[in-house]
Amino acid sequence: MTSAKRMAALTLGGALLLAASPELAAAETRAPQTMKPLAAVSLDAGAKHVIGYFVSAEGACKLTLAVHEGGESAPFSTSRLQVSVDAGKSAKFDTAEGKSLLFTCRPSAQTMTAAAIDRLASRIDAQ
Repeated sequence: MTSAKRMAALTLGGALLLAASPELAAAETRAPQTMKPLAAVSLDAGAKHVIGYFVSAEGACKLTLAVHEGGESAPFSTSRLQVSVDAGKSAKFDTAEGKSLLFTCRPSAQTMTAAAIDRLASRIDAQ
């Protein structure tokens, strides 16, 4: 993978967190979409648009995402990201605009759910 592709993957994906449970604090969560193998899902994540699909293999969901960004004031670019999500686990992709995409591989690895989430900052009480 070239440096440019690596940088694009890091920029577009934000922080990838594999979590044991999909519990998140969210200001607004849209109803999750159910994905079946090789059936694409389309999600908006602020300035980015994401199209994803998965295949079930070796007890995991092999997720592929195509991330498109750009508009009138910027050139268009599309990048591809692939990640393996174990059955019963989730992958969360954060964007710089305060949005997250949450993909959860169901226990059978035969379906996934995909949701776009607006993140909230956590409140920390000083003692």
